Amino acid sequence: MLKTSIINFLKDAAMPPVCAVCGQISADGLCRECMAGIKPISSLESCSRCGKPLSAPPEGRCSMCRRQEYHFTSHRSYAVYAGNMKKIIREFKYGRVYGLKDILAGFLSEVYDRYFYGKKIDYVDTVPGKHMDLIAGSFSRVKRIPFAANIIRLRKPRRQGELGLAERRLNILDCYKIRDCLAARNRNILLIDDVWTTGSTLNEICRIVRQAGAGNIYLITLARGA
Repeated sequence: MLKTSIINFLKDAAMPPVCAVCGQISADGLCRECMAGIKPISSLESCSRCGKPLSAPPEGRCSMCRRQEYHFTSHRSYAVYAGNMKKIIREFKYGRVYGLKDILAGFLSEVYDRYFYGKKIDYVDTVPGKHMDLIAGSFSRVKRIPFAANIIRLRKPRRQGELGLAERRLNILDCYKIRDCLAARNRNILLIDDVWTTGSTLNEICRIVRQAGAGNIYLITLARGA
């Protein structure tokens, strides 16, 4: 324990922890000023189903939810994918600043407490990938909900940002499967991810989870891009 503390002290002395957004020294990885710049999405300005931010209080579901066949029960994001939120997610995902996992799990925890606290949830799962596995593990420990890791990726799809809406849906077909269908059967599942753009990937995963016999599927993402 003492040796570990000394090593960490020497690391911090040589390269002190800094804010992932502004670069100022910050022991938490995100300074107070940059944290204050991330504004949560208000429940009064969101679609009741998919959580899409709206310019006026919604009357039921947004136009997309009325047209699209979604396989989840409800989705909510912490913030819009822009500004400081976009920067911190990209630092974590592409810059591999994995020390931010607890901060990001904290954002998800706030969404969970605001919208889904008290719901019967049997386990938490996520879109397969190291960065989300780390966040899911941290979230699982904080909320004391088992992390199942019951979704596996069969092949790596093309980056969704390069494709149109129709192409995105085709791109992710047969990319994922359930590891253990019996573990999902009649279970209520909390699925987490980093960014909701069109929702194509998450909706496809919800479809296969639903085919496995899952009950309610609640979605939480860090940010919403659309």
